[in-house]
Amino acid sequence: MLTLIQSWLDWCFKTPLKSRISLFLSGALFPLAFAPVNLWPLIFVSFFFFVTALIRSVPLSPFKIGYYWGLGCFLVGVSWVYVSIHEFGYVPVLGAASLTLLFVVFWAFFKGVFSYLVIKTIQMSSRSMVILIAPTLWVLSEFLQSSIFSGFPWLLAGYSQIDSPLSSLATWFGVYGLSWFVVAIAAAIVCGLTRPEGRLYWGVAATLMGVALIARVTLTDTAAIKQQTALNEKNSLDVALVQPNIAQEKKWDRRYFAEIIEILFQESEQLWSADLVVWPEGAIPAYAHQVRDITYDLQQRAIQNNSHLILGIPEYDQARELSFVALKSFGEQSQTYHKQVLVPFGEYVPLEKWLRGLIKFLDLPMSGFTPADVPQVPMQFDNFTVIPAICYEIAYPEIIRELSAVNQSANKASPQLIVTVSNEAWFGESLGPYQHMQMARMRSLELGIPLVRSTNDGITAVVDARGTLIKQLPRYQQSSLRMSVPMTNFATYYRRWGLAGVYTLLAISSVFIVLSVWYRKTKGS
Repeated sequence: MLTLIQSWLDWCFKTPLKSRISLFLSGALFPLAFAPVNLWPLIFVSFFFFVTALIRSVPLSPFKIGYYWGLGCFLVGVSWVYVSIHEFGYVPVLGAASLTLLFVVFWAFFKGVFSYLVIKTIQMSSRSMVILIAPTLWVLSEFLQSSIFSGFPWLLAGYSQIDSPLSSLATWFGVYGLSWFVVAIAAAIVCGLTRPEGRLYWGVAATLMGVALIARVTLTDTAAIKQQTALNEKNSLDVALVQPNIAQEKKWDRRYFAEIIEILFQESEQLWSADLVVWPEGAIPAYAHQVRDITYDLQQRAIQNNSHLILGIPEYDQARELSFVALKSFGEQSQTYHKQVLVPFGEYVPLEKWLRGLIKFLDLPMSGFTPADVPQVPMQFDNFTVIPAICYEIAYPEIIRELSAVNQSANKASPQLIVTVSNEAWFGESLGPYQHMQMARMRSLELGIPLVRSTNDGITAVVDARGTLIKQLPRYQQSSLRMSVPMTNFATYYRRWGLAGVYTLLAISSVFIVLSVWYRKTKGS
């Protein structure tokens, strides 16, 4: 069996052309481990080829190994960028394809840098150290990907494992730590199949997976007990989510404004008895100060029914001439939350001074927003506290975690629910909405807090404290979803300590890598 695998790998990496094709195709497998395909074992197949190329003699430069893998990964994984640019930015096919390819090449470049650094570090230590070198540098590359130019935390390896036996590791280490384990296990499998001392590496892989299974059993038992306790004590929240299904081309067309408002009011008519009603991002397509009559009406309805409404609406600060993407609550406690991370080229244009013409070229109607310029806090109501998150923000684990800790530090009620709103119409029928929903589920799992999500045309859903999708509406359907959500609230290790867990993994790995380099250097001299 091992001989057959070795022969197959020899054939795949025999020539530069075969190596490029093999790496490109293995990279293309990577996104299939994510939603909506959800074949999570494929990530190990993808990494098997990638890591194999990193530790064997391949007729490509160290940079090109990662670059070609990255091209396959991002060309498939972020193909929704083309849909957004072409179908909703109204850019011709050639222009949209060119912009998408430029985006793909940009992120593939970082995978090339990753492979270059891994190979150079292996050359200074040993091939066996790939088990620590690859996951450590991979997580560092994910940190970089999540922060450069406001970040693009998409296709982080850990997300693919939300439904796998490894998922509970996220409650200890977050999605970045889960990524570390995925790459480490893949590297151990590669070494087990290709290195002379293979049995040792199978033991390493088994140990890592054993840790994951222990974490899963612990989390499952704890979450189940707390969730059942919440139900027994009737500690649940009656939540109603509205999905208006407004076509994107109508959204900001003033001719359809009255129709949009009528749909929202009609869909909510039977929902005011709920504890919390949620409308999606940008539900009212106007600045808040332009529709005070509508918001006053909503405020009165919420108060009369002893309910609360949270909706997305843009705000304009006339004194400072600044626009914000906002969530506003209506009821006895009226509050406002401003979006902290904006979507590049959607809500703001990076380097706008030099790229001002791009706004007109891409037909971006709402691209002049400013991120929140003061610290944001959870929304505190009489009987419950929620963590607000607007669209893209849910992809940033530390932003959501920090909000979960704000009230605890202020000796107030700990947040019991994550409320996230979005408008996925920009993505059309593509991978984007499903990948986005998967990220939202991970936030629930990491923090041990249930989540509700209201969107314009889907995916509108409820997620429990274990990250399990328990109810959702069909896409492209005007409807509402109402259910009692158990206010399960258990503080996971990640919620308490944040990135400390993954930093510990990186620190321990780095110590062993440095020792290996030192030993190799000392032995050589």
